[in-house]
Amino acid sequence: MRYRTGASAERELIKMLENTGFAVVRSAGSKKVDIIAGNGKVFLCIEVKSTHDERLYFSEEDYEKLVSFSKRFGGKAVIAVKFINRGWRFFYPESLQKRGKNYKLDVQTKDYLTFDEITEKQSSLIGVIKRET
Repeated sequence: MRYRTGASAERELIKMLENTGFAVVRSAGSKKVDIIAGNGKVFLCIEVKSTHDERLYFSEEDYEKLVSFSKRFGGKAVIAVKFINRGWRFFYPESLQKRGKNYKLDVQTKDYLTFDEITEKQSSLIGVIKRET
């Protein structure tokens, strides 16, 4: 059941990316990352999670695999979480807070990005401020 829910979320995100003009590859078996996507300007390495709960714990091992691969590939590391019945939240790994050996992602977390922000269709206020300084 968990695999089907996760694979369904991956396929949903792939369609969203393709509809926005990205070329997308899904990495079956999740060896390093779940999805690699690019549009010639933006390159993303995405780890996809989904949950019915209000929180999710992201393992240190998954964190390290995502960050390491994205650095070698030259893409932005993104954690995409589908909080089922609440929508998508996107996080850059460096914005996560470590809780013991894991990283906690919560539907109430205010420090998340939207789909338009990760695909750079819309800038976050923080991103605009950083570019201007």
